[in-house]
Parts: sequence; structure tokens; C-alpha cells
Amino acid sequence: MRSFLASLLMTVTPAALFAAPVETPAKVTSVILFPQGAQVTRIATVEGGQVLIPDLPDGTDISTLRVTGDGVAVGAVTLIDDRQPVAGQPDSPAVAEARARVETLEQALAEKTDAIAQMRAGAGAARARADVLRGASTQNTPLAELENLARTVGEGVRAAEQEALTIEAQARDADAALKPDREALEQARQALAALEHPAKGSDTLLVEASGAGTLTITTFVADAGWSPAYDLRLDSGAGALALDRLVSVRQAAGEDWLGVDLTLSTARPSDRTDPSEIWPEQVRFGPPDAPRPVAEATGFRKADIAMMADAAVPEMQGETLTYRYPSAVDIRDGVEGLRLKLDTIERPVSLRAEAVPLLDTTAYRMVEGTAGDEPLLPGPAALFVDGAMVGSAHLPMIAAGAEFRLGFGAIDGLTLKRVIPGASEGGRGLISRSNARVETVRITVENLTPRDWPLRLLDRVPYSEQDDLKVTYKADPAPTATDWKDKRGVLAWEFDLPAGGNRDITVETTLNWPAGQVLQ
Repeated sequence: MRSFLASLLMTVTPAALFAAPVETPAKVTSVILFPQGAQVTRIATVEGGQVLIPDLPDGTDISTLRVTGDGVAVGAVTLIDDRQPVAGQPDSPAVAEARARVETLEQALAEKTDAIAQMRAGAGAARARADVLRGASTQNTPLAELENLARTVGEGVRAAEQEALTIEAQARDADAALKPDREALEQARQALAALEHPAKGSDTLLVEASGAGTLTITTFVADAGWSPAYDLRLDSGAGALALDRLVSVRQAAGEDWLGVDLTLSTARPSDRTDPSEIWPEQVRFGPPDAPRPVAEATGFRKADIAMMADAAVPEMQGETLTYRYPSAVDIRDGVEGLRLKLDTIERPVSLRAEAVPLLDTTAYRMVEGTAGDEPLLPGPAALFVDGAMVGSAHLPMIAAGAEFRLGFGAIDGLTLKRVIPGASEGGRGLISRSNARVETVRITVENLTPRDWPLRLLDRVPYSEQDDLKVTYKADPAPTATDWKDKRGVLAWEFDLPAGGNRDITVETTLNWPAGQVLQ
């Protein structure tokens, strides 16, 4: 039994136990793009044994590499980024074709080179004849025949030299004509060398596989991503808003992704995955410090404090969303902004003009509506009204089913004017011990456009959180809403303004505060 096993091992060892790995290409079939990064999937068909999968991007991260098999049991997986093991298998079709082209060009060049060599041999023979004629002996030649002999020898030498010169000129021309052949051969050899010895700028995967089937190889690429963009098209007559959803795709993975299935995901695998750590806070008491100005005590100016208080809070984007692109996509290496269109969302909206005469001289076109069943991600947007581009903006994050307000540019024919015709101040003025102020504001809005506009006009009056500082106002006409959108002191008037019409609004504000205090 032992002798049988030994003979069996001796039989299979050379062919099987020490067989070189078989090189098998793996095609990129699908890509999942994240806002930062991408998951790339390749498929390779294998017959088992050691499989060498070349041309993975240089710098592939082994920690994110995953290899699974369908019909194949996957064993050890090795990522190689330096010396490549020898792959023992027949030439690939591309290598065989390149080698055949090199051999064909070599044969054609050799035949032409041989023909030129034969031409130069003829020139050598002609010069040899000339040398023979030059060396002919005239010792026994009668004097009467010597002149004829000299003439004959001279003509023979001249003819031989002329023949040699003619043949050499033809050979030079023929050799110069071989330049395209030599260049074609050199290019073919370089192409063959590139296929036989790929550049070092790629990694190779060595997989121990048992059984025949397919291998699925998944890697993560950091230098890739996508971002949303929009074309917002307002049909003012129909009161409809069409949102063309677009994506800008980029990748610099070190390879082209050709004909891949593309999925866009809002997941962020490159971001942090756990919350911040909170630490205990110790407090102590002691004698009070001497009072110092706020800016000196904290190191911040008052303007800095106000700016920090007004800083926006980051928004939660909710659950992960994915979008699958409906057709295969080519994404070249180094692409910075491939633009793809996802779909178009139609939403009904209400259109009105909105005016802020305190800050603007014209009203602006505003639409209000409700988002559909999925959120709209933040991104740049081009704005169109009735087919004409009117500007660009940044679309904020809009949750599914949430209300939204979007501006669509100024309405030049809706003009605004806000004036303060006079003010009455008690005491010696605002900078003394005044304890009262009365201010009247007159607002005029005029519609110079050929259409009627539903209008919302916004203005403000001061508000106070001190009981002793009294703020009252009178408005004519009365505002439609106060503390508009929970903004204290902001007043809103809503009305229809016909074409060619105008409207005046007057607001009188009175402030009273204790004597001996100043208004800040």
C-alpha cells in the first residue's frame, strides 16, 4: 500500500503538486459609489487550483478585499504588489495575436533585408571585377597591343565601378524604405512586451480555489465618489415644478470601469461610525473673580459670539438611500465630473412673489410645495422658469414629505420702496437719557408687470425680552401674520397685487424704557 502511494505521489508531483498558477482575468462588472469612496466588484471564471488574477489597482487595500466563490471553495488569498509568480498557462488570445504579428513583421523585414544584402553582394562582385582588371599583368603584352589592352582594362574597371555605385545607391534607397517596417516591428514588440510583462503600477491576487465556478472579488476604492445636482424647471402657468435629478461621478482608482452596473448609495463608509465620547465635568466654587469685559474674559469679540450662536446645526439625512442607474456606464480613470441623469420628479407647487423691502428693491419669485416619498439630497441646482434659465442655487436637504420653499429669481417689475418720513425722540435723543422713541415706516410696492401677482410682503418691528422695555406698534393695514415662521417681530402681509397696481403699508413703532437707561 505504501509503495502504491509513493508511486502515485511520484506520478502526480511534477504536474500537480508544483503546478504554476493559472492567470485568469477578472472583469469589473458592478460599482457601488458612495459620496466618498466606491465598492468595486469583479467576476472571474476559474477551473480550480492556484489562480492568478492580475491588474488590480495599485495600492489595493487588503483589509477591504473580499473573495467569495460560486461553485468554488476559496482557500488562501494573497495580495501581491511586487514580484509576480510565474503563470504557467498557454498564451492568452491577446498575447498570441501580438506574438503572431511580431513574427509576421520579422519575417517580412528579414526577406526585404536579405534582398538588400543580395544587392550589396552584387556591388561587391562588381568591385572585385574592377580589382581583377586593375591587377592584370601587361609584362608579356606586345607594345603594339598595350594601348588597346589599357583601353579595354580602363573601360572594364569603369563599368564595374559604375555598376557597383548604382547597386549601392539602390541598396541605400531600399534600406531607407524599410523605416516604416522597422517602426511597425518595434511597436509590435513593445505591445507584446506590455502584455507579457505588465507595468508595476498594478496589484495581483493569488487565490487557492477548489472546484470550477466563478470568483467574486470585492474591493474598496477611496478616491471616488458622487454628488447630486439638479435642474429645477418651473412651469408658472401650470403651477408645476419638474426636478431633473442629476449626479456628478468621479473616480481615480487607477483603472477604467467600462460597461459596469452602477449603484449610487448615500451611505458613508469612510466616515466615523460611533458617537463622540463624553467625559465627566468637574465643577468647583470659590471667591468671585474681578469682573472683566466679555471680549477680554473669553478671548472672543462680541461679533464672534454672535456668529457662533448663528452657526447652522448639521442635519440628519435619515436612512441610507440607493439609486441604481438603469443602463451600463463607462467611467474612465481620472474623470472629475461625469454627469449622469437619474430621473425627473414632478411636484405641484404654489407660486407667489415675496418682498422684503427692508433689504431689497424688487420682489422675488418663490414656490412652495411638499416633497414626495423620498428625500431630496443637498446639491447645486440650475433654475429655469418657463424654459429660460434665471439663476442657480444650492438645494438644501429636504426630507420625504417635508415642505419646501425655493426662490426662482427677482421679478424686476415688482418694485419696493421703504422710507422713514420722520421720527420723534423723547429727551435729548438716543444717545442721552431718552426714554421713548416713535418711528414711522411707509412701504410702497408697485406692480409694473403685465400679470397679477399673489404677494407676501415681510417687514419687522423690534421686540424686547425686558419687561421694562415696552414695544408697541400700529400697522395699516394690519399684518396677515405676526412672528412669521417663529421669527419674533417679523410681520407678513399677504394680498393680490393686480398688474399696474400698487399698495402702501404704514407701520408706526413706539418704544418706551425707564429713565436713566439707554436704548442699545
